[in-house]
Amino acid sequence: MSAVESGAGDYLVEQLDSQLLPLVNKFYKSCRYSAKAGREDVVFVVRSDQQMIAAVRLQYRQDGVYFLRSMCVAPEYRRQGVGTVLLNGMLPFLTQVLCYCYPFDHLESFYAQSGFTTIAPEAAEPYMLEAYHRYLKQGRKLLLMVRHPG
Repeated sequence: MSAVESGAGDYLVEQLDSQLLPLVNKFYKSCRYSAKAGREDVVFVVRSDQQMIAAVRLQYRQDGVYFLRSMCVAPEYRRQGVGTVLLNGMLPFLTQVLCYCYPFDHLESFYAQSGFTTIAPEAAEPYMLEAYHRYLKQGRKLLLMVRHPG
């Protein structure tokens, strides 16, 4: 758990215990987000005044590799720096693992500020490409980004 103060207010970033996953799933649903955290996911949340206002899950893939998925900030807190607070609060975890994400192309600089870099598909682990190519075929404008440990 780490308390973070920002210009928009005081926030608490914490790694959620797996027993509390129903709370994050309820949060996703309240934001009309189709994501659902599973028991094997590592989940981080941001709280303000004890209320969950943002969440993200890290899905374990294999060989110590994680996939950052389902970052969601409550609508009333968007564009106030809460996503940055969440990513910064996760840095102690992210510095220990290899982590991929597929952000929308307009979010490249947002993820880059936390150490993610855009890579060509041929530079990625092969098992990270199936969903990426499927999303591209659906017309989504995504990037393939990675953050290395350290």
